[in-house]
Amino acid sequence: MSIPLNPAQKAAVEHGTGPALVLAGAGSGKTRVITQRIGRLIDQGTPPRAITAVTFTNKAAEEMHERLVALCGEPGKDVWISTFHALGGEIMRQAMSKGEPFVVYDGADTAGLIREILREYKVGDKRVDVGAVIARISHAKNAMCSPEELAAQAPDSEYDEIAQWVFPRYESALKRLRAFDFDDLILWPLKKLTEDEGLREQWRKKIRYMLVDEFQDTNRAQLLVVKALTGATGNVFCVGDDDQSIYGWRGADIANVIDFPKHFPGAKILALEQNYRSRKPVLDVSNAVMEGQVRAFPKRLFTDKPGGPPVKIVACDSSEGEVKFVVDGIQKLVNEGYRKREIGVLYRSNVLAKAVEEAMRLAAIPYRMIGGNSVYERREVKDLIAYLRISLHPHDEIAVRRVVNYPARGVGDVTIARLERFARARGVTLFQAIERAGEIDDIPAGTKESLRVFVGVVKEAKAKIHQNVPLLEVAKHVTAAVRLKEDIVAAGPTAIAAGKRWTNIEMLYRTLEKADAKTPGEASQVLTRLTLRFADEEEEQGEKVTLSTLHGSKGLEFGTVYFIGCDEGIIPHSRTENPKATDVLATINAGEERRLFYVGVTRAKEQLYLVRARTRSGRGPARATTASRFLSFPALPPGTLERVNYDSQAPLAPMEIAAQARKFRESLLALKKK
Repeated sequence: MSIPLNPAQKAAVEHGTGPALVLAGAGSGKTRVITQRIGRLIDQGTPPRAITAVTFTNKAAEEMHERLVALCGEPGKDVWISTFHALGGEIMRQAMSKGEPFVVYDGADTAGLIREILREYKVGDKRVDVGAVIARISHAKNAMCSPEELAAQAPDSEYDEIAQWVFPRYESALKRLRAFDFDDLILWPLKKLTEDEGLREQWRKKIRYMLVDEFQDTNRAQLLVVKALTGATGNVFCVGDDDQSIYGWRGADIANVIDFPKHFPGAKILALEQNYRSRKPVLDVSNAVMEGQVRAFPKRLFTDKPGGPPVKIVACDSSEGEVKFVVDGIQKLVNEGYRKREIGVLYRSNVLAKAVEEAMRLAAIPYRMIGGNSVYERREVKDLIAYLRISLHPHDEIAVRRVVNYPARGVGDVTIARLERFARARGVTLFQAIERAGEIDDIPAGTKESLRVFVGVVKEAKAKIHQNVPLLEVAKHVTAAVRLKEDIVAAGPTAIAAGKRWTNIEMLYRTLEKADAKTPGEASQVLTRLTLRFADEEEEQGEKVTLSTLHGSKGLEFGTVYFIGCDEGIIPHSRTENPKATDVLATINAGEERRLFYVGVTRAKEQLYLVRARTRSGRGPARATTASRFLSFPALPPGTLERVNYDSQAPLAPMEIAAQARKFRESLLALKKK
């Protein structure tokens, strides 16, 4: 079933062969264009398996896949739609020798390994920000800078020096552990595709048409992977928006969009400027925001949606007043029947979220936070996955360390240190040292017995996997063998808390049941996919208000948006001009901050509030603030903008007093029932 397209969308969908860049403005229907182009290719006889589409999150890939199946039916199921990292993992799996196992480390695994390495680095009593070290190493890897090349650079800060010391040791540890981090899932395939002409041609024959979503978020390595898979004049169809390039701090390179015609000679450039999301006042403001930006491909969004309330710039008396304005406004909307899922509260930094979250709880307004821990990041889930990982890859030292003493079996740091010494002296892995713990004299007999039981659990699970027992059944076997449920119940401060933790395990069970992995290879693929999901999961929305950072809000939309913290020093961030020692780049890019503001503005469909505080509390006394430079708009059409002053200390009307008293009474009654 084809959906009507506007002329610009139609031109993009009907693009023939060769490279194309589609500049898709916010809310311009880019996913519709991608799915309808794939549908058209299939209708014209292209085999679905010869089409590959890549994006940046599992959620986006799944949404695209669902739309494609709805459009094309069964043939749509055979199109490969995935994240860049999942595609890289598939190239690795097929390119590696048979029986050459590897494990993928998520962010927590990487941090754990680097902490171990940092134990040897002498920094006195100073605590090292592990995240700052990881960011520097990741930045170097994505710039395709080797440890030797990084070491040759003159360091700008102490953290640069630390990263130079850690990087080669980190790479050596990954190699020893047969592990790859997320960056490697792009860099390893790129290296192989570049060096191995046979492999490169094999994949080019497999991928006749490649579509790339959110192209403005690609880094240099991802761009080169696309070129390796398609060739400079191949059938590559990239969709992105340079106005929404907001991930430079993690390696995304806006130059990939700007220099697209250089990378892909003869490329066709198309623009989608009709917005289907927002009312005209919101679009007028968003266009005005970007008039202050130097742009390679200027766009001006327009809409057929007439009218709409003016965008309100709200100056509150204080940061407390800012929170009160937002939460009272949300409460009023909810009381009037407005859907909670249509309300978003956006902010530049998580620091601003805490007070809003507390006020939402007191007001009994259900909410979700974008960027919180996913189910797959819960401790109990990661512990069970770690057991499964060891069963497949006993050399996975991070997983071994995670669960060798979970549930608690008397294996402390002293025992681990003795096992490590034994492993180093004999050139064996940590797990092999655990298997031979009986040979280590200074480990107590009781601890040796605990380690023997641990090894037994792992070996039984390994045997089951190699007997093609479904991974779900292996997980249940491990759970029973280590008495995981009993430990969760015993450790839970309340029965409700323990029940929630066990529900997380049951959710993992459902995921494993759906995956239906029955062979070691299938099990390895499932565990890799679960690792790749860790950074991408978010709480289901349901009927809840959304609280989100501006970065986390990308791809979302709401009927009403409260964009708080519109003060200079918050957006643009103070580190635009005054960087911290832990920052990877010298400064946060001011142009990127403007684009980030633009992303926040364009999330609104109907009503947008740009909220700031004239005084802001923090450490020390409240300080006066100035409005963000991004609130200074050129001339706008009448009715587009309304400026409001809000005094949270104004006397309450009798009806407001009665409402607050009723709310307080209801809260007390609710507490008594618990």
